[in-house]
Amino acid sequence: MQNPLTIFNSATKEAESQTSLGGLASYTPLSTELDEIFNCIPYQKLIKAMYDDKKKKAFSPLGRPNYPFKMMLKAYLASYILGVKSTNDLIRRLQENPILALVCGFDLGKPLPHRTTFNRFFNKLIKYQLLVDECLNEITARLHDLIPDFGGIVAIDATPIHSHSHPNKNPISDPEAGFVYKGGTEGKCKWGFGYYFHLVIDANLELPIAGRLSFWDEREKALAIPLLKQAYDGLPWLEMETVLADAAYDGSHIFEDIVREFDAEPIIDLATKRVPLVSGSAERPICPGGLPLVHRRRVRGQNEWACPARLGKATCPLPEKCSLKVAIVNPGHDYRRFGYHVPRTSPQWQELYNKRTAIERVFSRLKDKRRLNSHCFRGFSKINLHCTLSILVMQAMALSKVQSGYSDEIRVCGRRIS
Repeated sequence: MQNPLTIFNSATKEAESQTSLGGLASYTPLSTELDEIFNCIPYQKLIKAMYDDKKKKAFSPLGRPNYPFKMMLKAYLASYILGVKSTNDLIRRLQENPILALVCGFDLGKPLPHRTTFNRFFNKLIKYQLLVDECLNEITARLHDLIPDFGGIVAIDATPIHSHSHPNKNPISDPEAGFVYKGGTEGKCKWGFGYYFHLVIDANLELPIAGRLSFWDEREKALAIPLLKQAYDGLPWLEMETVLADAAYDGSHIFEDIVREFDAEPIIDLATKRVPLVSGSAERPICPGGLPLVHRRRVRGQNEWACPARLGKATCPLPEKCSLKVAIVNPGHDYRRFGYHVPRTSPQWQELYNKRTAIERVFSRLKDKRRLNSHCFRGFSKINLHCTLSILVMQAMALSKVQSGYSDEIRVCGRRIS
């Protein structure tokens, strides 16, 4: 039988070690930075809802060891802050860094949660997806309070998110996923097996505003307007002035809906560029050479305009005749061809469109730093929560930088302490 005095001395040393590490943790740069980020995340309502539901269930004294929800949530959020690749990597970091474990709330005198414990917590968290979305919207609203022009110029795009499933195995472990691709330069496409993650960001600050996961067969055009409406419904203060998008969103109905629903300027590239751009207006279109086009006929509710030089009614002023023969224009307005307030052929249009690349950088930072494509999840609901946590942590880190006086680093997705 072990000597009680030995047990007492061991417990005393362990308590002293815990106290000393706890004091040290309060002064380390890592703990300070993590605390600042955790304080920017309004998770109190989420934790309360999880505890309220837990009270409704019967208690068993023979159950597994109990870990507080707040502790588990902080550990999961830390994995996105630190950019770890999986749950096993998170547990390894907690074991190797006692200060990290203390900041998350774990007791060093007790064993850390097992991987299955983290997985069970994540599965519980899926049921509270709406509350997680509310946390994200509240952080975004607080950013708007500190940066009033946040959300004026926005960009939308989508990126593939892989599923941790092999498509050639039978049965497929993730039957909801499918083959997705992203077009690259020179017609190159990258294929994967998973879902699409659609994002709307602030193009000036390069920060997310709203995100939405979709199935493999739902592309950019179908979710452009629903994504913008989702942002408006969740953020009543949002007033978009300009919407930037690439040629994947080219469609007359998208231009018209952006103007009609949000009174915003649609700056969207054309899918086909073989036909020269026409300037002027729907009532008086002008060819690239500066000549007014000649109205020929009305086709299915649209007006067909022809090149006057090809009809022999004028001489083309261009050194070489352009390839324009006819132009089909919507009567009354044609936002796709001419623009809304900003003419498509103007330098201002091109200057605004150049800001669209901001969303590519946001996706890159989410994947490289916030583990957007580093996970071991399968299934739509799990990956949807994973994507939400990724952009939630990015927003919380940006908010902590603004509140700490590092507003000039708001675009920097990396941590201040490496």
